[in-house]
Amino acid sequence: MSNFETLKLSRTNCYLLKCRKGYCLIDCGSSQDKDLLIEKLKDLNININDISYLILTHHHNDHCGLLDFLVSENRDLKIIMSRKCSEFLKDGKHHKHANERYSNRILKFIMGLYIRFSQNWSESFVPFISRESDYLFETDNDTLLPELGINGKLLLTPGHTEDSLSIIVGGTAFVGDAARNILNFTGTPFQPILLYNLSVCTKSWEKLAASGARTLCPAHGSPFYVNKLNF
Repeated sequence: MSNFETLKLSRTNCYLLKCRKGYCLIDCGSSQDKDLLIEKLKDLNININDISYLILTHHHNDHCGLLDFLVSENRDLKIIMSRKCSEFLKDGKHHKHANERYSNRILKFIMGLYIRFSQNWSESFVPFISRESDYLFETDNDTLLPELGINGKLLLTPGHTEDSLSIIVGGTAFVGDAARNILNFTGTPFQPILLYNLSVCTKSWEKLAASGARTLCPAHGSPFYVNKLNF
């Protein structure tokens, strides 16, 4: 295994890191991705019980949809997330900020068609109540990951959602939906498809650049260099 492995699920790139006790998974895909996730792990000779930690970049279904399944299969699995994420997970549905909007009109049109004709689209998931063993953060954190055997830090990177979290490991940032690398031809390149505050998003991009990250690994699209961000 290299520094990390990419697990391409139906809509979401999830990432797997080696840690001191097994593995740390970043996001876990949509609720319909169970068989695909198991297959991807099997290809790497990894069992669900080998995963000690799951980091959620935010609460949307395509990132947390298999949370309930993973916890039921592996009772020792610990969840790492922002405190806001834990609050939103309790409702079992996407939390929509009053100012939430698409990054541009073309994206709104394309996503409208996708949602209309996709059989698997869902904005709901099995509600989850955080446990004492889980790790919740209200501020950036640079101590937890080294304790787990990962030379990295956690940054709050809101803009797409209020609960967004990014993971910095060396020169690589796993950013969830804080930035995208798909449908850039529509305009507003790299901006989240959905966002509630462009200024907040831009400040998160500045934080990512200042973190020392050189490459961003988004949940949607291929990795790209941080200097492509326009802020």
